[in-house]
Amino acid sequence: MRKITIILLAIVSAMCILVSPIAAAENNQPVLEGGALFYTFESNVFSYKFQVKYTDADGDMPNYVFVFVNGSRRLLEKEDPSDKNSKDGIIYTLRLTQEDLYKLAPKAKEWDIEYWFRTNDGHGPVSTPKSKLFVLDSEAMGLLASNSAGGSGSSGGSSSGCGCGK
Repeated sequence: MRKITIILLAIVSAMCILVSPIAAAENNQPVLEGGALFYTFESNVFSYKFQVKYTDADGDMPNYVFVFVNGSRRLLEKEDPSDKNSKDGIIYTLRLTQEDLYKLAPKAKEWDIEYWFRTNDGHGPVSTPKSKLFVLDSEAMGLLASNSAGGSGSSGGSSSGCGCGK
């Protein structure tokens, strides 16, 4: 009886060792891309938005999406709360007023800040490299360049290519 117990334990242990790497290999790590600190300004007041795109080839939703700002962790939320398709990517953001960012990172007043993003799909954490980049959110400010490369290439268009609408 003792030999049977030892043999069964050996078989179970061997199966656990052999099956675990196979199960772990089936998961694709999520990808965090386009992570940036966007800023806008209006009437001499700045607004800030940390943003990153979460994509998971397996369709796993994140347990969390954090941004670490000068070592301080903050939770990001979905830009579109109804978006449930992580296979094509979900945008996560954290919006801060100028005052909120300066409380979190006082050196941001001198444009000195360090941040990175982190997530976990239940199979292990994934992080982005650290960044110090500030990006002007020209779309939010309505500053989109129109035909800035010399026009649309077709004759008879209503734009001269200067971006001024002529």
